[in-house]
Amino acid sequence: RLMKEAGYKSQNMNDDVIFLYAKVSYDEDNDDLTGGKHIQLFMEDLQAQDPIEALPKDFIMVGRISVMLRGLGHALHQPRSVAKAWKPIAESVLKNEGLL
Repeated sequence: RLMKEAGYKSQNMNDDVIFLYAKVSYDEDNDDLTGGKHIQLFMEDLQAQDPIEALPKDFIMVGRISVMLRGLGHALHQPRSVAKAWKPIAESVLKNEGLL
């Protein structure tokens, strides 16, 4: 739902593909999620299943940095969930803005 509200659009709006794209872009990637595929190949498979037409413009760099930081973590054998790391900060901001 939030991906759609943020501006994500794809050809078929397949909820499963949208969830996987969000998970890989903004949270984590692991062999269970990607089926053991390299993240780039996994993203290409998602694109083939349901081609992206528009990405949330305000969050493109967030997704890129998330993937890059996790790549560094994988190189150091320290996989991380970016969403879990930023959750306390996001909750604090939302509370301060009266949105939570």
